[in-house]
Amino acid sequence: MNIAITGSTGYIGKHLSSFLMADRGDQVIPIGRDLLDKDKQKQLAKVLSYCDVVVNFAGAPIGRRWTSRHKKEMYESRITTTARLVEAMKLLDIPPKLFISASAVGFYPSDDGEKMETSVTAFNEWNDKYGDGFLSSLCSDWEQEAKQCPSSVRLVIVRLGIVLSTDGGILYRILKFVRRFKTLVMIPSGTQPFPWVSIRDLCRAIDFFICNSSLHGVFNLVTPSNLTYNDFACSILKIYKPWWKIKIPYWILALRYGKAMSFFTTGQRVWPMRLLESGFTFSIPTIASVVKPADHTMSGGLDINSYMGLWYEIARFDHRFERGLSDVTAIYSLRRDGKIVVENRGCRQRGTDKIYQSIKGIATLSDASSPRRLRVSFFLGFYSDYRILELDEKEYSYALIGSNTDDYLWILSRTPQLTEENKKLILEAAKRRGYDTTRLLWVEHT
Repeated sequence: MNIAITGSTGYIGKHLSSFLMADRGDQVIPIGRDLLDKDKQKQLAKVLSYCDVVVNFAGAPIGRRWTSRHKKEMYESRITTTARLVEAMKLLDIPPKLFISASAVGFYPSDDGEKMETSVTAFNEWNDKYGDGFLSSLCSDWEQEAKQCPSSVRLVIVRLGIVLSTDGGILYRILKFVRRFKTLVMIPSGTQPFPWVSIRDLCRAIDFFICNSSLHGVFNLVTPSNLTYNDFACSILKIYKPWWKIKIPYWILALRYGKAMSFFTTGQRVWPMRLLESGFTFSIPTIASVVKPADHTMSGGLDINSYMGLWYEIARFDHRFERGLSDVTAIYSLRRDGKIVVENRGCRQRGTDKIYQSIKGIATLSDASSPRRLRVSFFLGFYSDYRILELDEKEYSYALIGSNTDDYLWILSRTPQLTEENKKLILEAAKRRGYDTTRLLWVEHT
């Protein structure tokens, strides 16, 4: 299936693109800003004519100071982009079958949480009372523009909660600060509602909409829970145990964000009624499930001689050392002194030229009692943690490699492509350990 995505280079778009290509086997067609210019409607229409589905997730960040300039950027990146897509679809005799357009729970009235016990029940799609203020107006105009799409196109509007992942967005920034400074920063008052959804369930919900042709209209995409910001923060406290907890005063937030402060100090009480009624189940139903680190433990032995030789990098979490590389391989060679020579090779595209590069390092067993844990150094004796988390123990044909953090993950194979059976096995193992496999970048081998 061909799926066009706006916002494909953003935090959500990258995860969704990876999910659609890896888990579903779809062809993803990114719609960049150049195609969304007013004078390129025909070119945009031609691209959409090859697509079965259009997913519209473009939008400038909301969590910044709302200057007049940034308000205009937020508006145009959402409403104007949606209008361009709708206009292009109207030019086609046979438009895409499905249009999934994002909105946000900011559509609903805000609640500071101080009167939660006496306030009305959470808003669902059947009692979608419209809120006041800039965010509500933005979401309402955004949705109205999407509703102008051709009547033959099935329209799904998803009102997103706060999207959580350990590699992006608010959770990533909070955990990065906690790890570095052993401090958790709290936002006042703490009693405000915290509507959220994991990035994994967001991607699964998009798949759910694609596969169920009877679904259309507005859907709240939030996990079914009634959490407050304090509940969210308490999960981080229990798992990461920072040394200090600091609450930011209101006046500092007001000084930094101005009117945008309300985005942090209030929230919406929202329930995903239509998703649940349609049979969708959330795979990550609790905050603890998305906040907790992945399982980095190892078990089993290692025949070091069988592990030596050529490995192809099939997929990886993005990181700066390999950014932009394709055709990545690693060659392991055992020296007489027991140390291992590691040679990584890859190809970088520069214009029309392909630049091949390589780097050598040294690996040693960090502990005889943990044969699957190595220490690897490529730079001036600085060693990194290297863990063989999963391994085909019979033929040594594939391996899942991690470290002592959630920042790194690799899938290796003895051949440039994994069999579908082995791919399924290793992805299920990574998910079982708590890794977000939508973060994986699949490496091209030519």
